[in-house]
Amino acid sequence: MIVEDRLSQQNLSAWYNLRQQLETAADPLGDVTNFFQRLPRVKRYTDPYDENTWPTPWELITENEYCDFNRILGMCYTLQLTERFKNCHPTINVAIDRINKTVYYLLLVEDKVYGYDDDWINVKTLPKSLKSQKIYAMKTLH
Repeated sequence: MIVEDRLSQQNLSAWYNLRQQLETAADPLGDVTNFFQRLPRVKRYTDPYDENTWPTPWELITENEYCDFNRILGMCYTLQLTERFKNCHPTINVAIDRINKTVYYLLLVEDKVYGYDDDWINVKTLPKSLKSQKIYAMKTLH
């Protein structure tokens, strides 16, 4: 239990430091991506279609288990909890590619989107074959 508490505190501290760094970072979207790409991955953890199952930002960081959806959720929460992005009104879009039947969890921030590629791209470059299944306008966290 003591080891778990110490790891949770370390995770929360690292996350706090990231949020502080994003305030003045030259590439804040890239920095948040790099942070979440190195965290532990699991196959499926949170139901993207049921907001009631979504962890709060602090639960997500403390639990430290990231399915593809939780990674997008964590990136979104992180940006929302900075002064720099607190008014950006991000959305999370669950989409399916009609051609290859792949499900994508997309984070849209201003005119950028993450989740289709392993990088942020302009929303206008998303393929027309993507069909939105569910779009969540994220509630303000401040």
